[in-house]
Amino acid sequence: MPSQFIARVFDRLRYRLEFIASAVKWRIMGLNLGRGSILYGNVVLYDASKVRIGERCAIGSFTVVMGSGGVTIGDDVLISSHCSIYSVTHATDALELGLPYRSTRRMAAVAIGNNVWIGTGVRILPGVTIGDGSIVGAGSVVTKSLPPRIVAVGAPARIIRQLGKGTLETARVG
Repeated sequence: MPSQFIARVFDRLRYRLEFIASAVKWRIMGLNLGRGSILYGNVVLYDASKVRIGERCAIGSFTVVMGSGGVTIGDDVLISSHCSIYSVTHATDALELGLPYRSTRRMAAVAIGNNVWIGTGVRILPGVTIGDGSIVGAGSVVTKSLPPRIVAVGAPARIIRQLGKGTLETARVG
């Protein structure tokens, strides 16, 4: 059916144009976006000029990145939808010191290595580094840095498996 073929071609073209428009928008906002990287719809970046995304990365819909303290994402990283990456927090003793929260911001950079897979709904807190080749399971809360080539799950995230030195293995999380 020619009409179905035309509809498929049009949909593919529209889909690609949306990614191109998104990339142009983020570059204008100061985002350092690597070649072949894509941000799906409804990704929110605060202080985009302090965020660096490597090559061939994908960030899923409804992900929020608070870049004020600096966020670096390596190459070949997959971040699923509904994730949050925070590089800014507040002093925990603000109320004791009688300070309003606005004046107690603390910046702590986040670094995500190369070939990392971040599952749906993961929260990454300020000051965290995730090592190359690691997997963070869905719904995890990463409160401390993780070494390379591991699988971590839970709230707070804990290491449940070490991955081999070869290619990234398929891990059963759950």
